[in-house]
Amino acid sequence: VENKSVVEQLEEFNKIIDDLANIDVILEDEDKTFHLLCALPRSLENFKDALLYGKEGTITLDEVQSALRTKELTKLRDLRVDDSAEGLNVARGR
Repeated sequence: VENKSVVEQLEEFNKIIDDLANIDVILEDEDKTFHLLCALPRSLENFKDALLYGKEGTITLDEVQSALRTKELTKLRDLRVDDSAEGLNVARGR
């Protein structure tokens, strides 16, 4: 979902995983990771590719969630920096 933050989406995903565990549906960590990556919005397509193909071996659910939270925090920090920036005025003349 494009209009929700990554953190909100991770919380929903983890709730679904917990609900499935409560009804005795057990998913392997690798399956959970794959489902999470498939559920990411299109705006994170390049990020998903970097996670999938940028590392040798398997990637864990914790690694994906940590990388997503880090990306979200970096995005929020960059927005705050942009909001607090001061403008530069340049006057032309002699």
